[in-house]
Amino acid sequence: MLTVEDTAEHFDLTPGTIRNRIKRGELRAQRINRQYRLAWEDVWACEKGPMPKGQRLERYRKPLMSKSRVAEKLRVSVKTIERMIGGGLPTRNAFGSVRINPDDARDWIHAHLEFELAEEWYV
Repeated sequence: MLTVEDTAEHFDLTPGTIRNRIKRGELRAQRINRQYRLAWEDVWACEKGPMPKGQRLERYRKPLMSKSRVAEKLRVSVKTIERMIGGGLPTRNAFGSVRINPDDARDWIHAHLEFELAEEWYV
């Protein structure tokens, strides 16, 4: 089970945003010892993207990145990232915010731009 803080880190949002989404019923959570706890399935259910299964579970437990964070890591502009998204870079949508799984980005960049990123390039 994830805490509000874990969930906020996963989505690259603030804990307050996560609490508000829970209170509005947009994100399922359970209260345990007066604190919210969230299951991965409920976290993934609010992302607009395929539900991870099998070997892809660990891949989708990694924190998502905003367009600006990906741009910063690649040393390009956000506009460049938006063009990459338009060209097929896979994204997840968390409450209206575009987020990118670091492994999806690495794989797409390698396949489409023909250069390799280190395994932990997003850290």
